[in-house]
Amino acid sequence: MSITINLASYLQPYTNNVESVIVKGKTVQECLDDLVLQYPGIQKMLFLPDGKLHTYVSVFVGADMTPADELTKPVKDGDVLHVLYIIGGG
Repeated sequence: MSITINLASYLQPYTNNVESVIVKGKTVQECLDDLVLQYPGIQKMLFLPDGKLHTYVSVFVGADMTPADELTKPVKDGDVLHVLYIIGGG
């Protein structure tokens, strides 16, 4: 299965300045794991040492946000994932 992950500009230095990465996987987690296999330096930007997604990282499948506790959500061939940092403040 071929899935595209689009990365925000601030994550691209960890992928040799590549904006979109083709990954394989049947779930959101498997796709993120494949991204890390291809670009190991991005792991610390996405995941805590215990393997959980940082709280400020959001993953969308198309326009639908995938909560951090639902990374087992299935993906299908041709899906596009978007990885963003959600930053709050006030």
